[in-house]
Amino acid sequence: MQPSFVIFSMIIVFAFLMLFVVMAGPLTALFKFIIRSFIGAGIIYLCNIVFSPFNIYIGVNVLTACIVGFLGIPGLGSLIIISRILDM
Repeated sequence: MQPSFVIFSMIIVFAFLMLFVVMAGPLTALFKFIIRSFIGAGIIYLCNIVFSPFNIYIGVNVLTACIVGFLGIPGLGSLIIISRILDM
């Protein structure tokens, strides 16, 4: 094996490790956002069950799940208010 190939291989491995270290933060934030969106979809589903006697329904889709996942309870409240306004 030639020394230049070994040095080139070491540089490539080092570059991939540095790329992994740099991207670890944004990937962690992305996974956290995805998990919160799934939890938001579950919360919307539970609210649809609880508020069904009052004719309050929120569609469970990617957008509403992301809103509740990102904003939390205020996002759920705003979706309920928007659904009530659009029903009238």
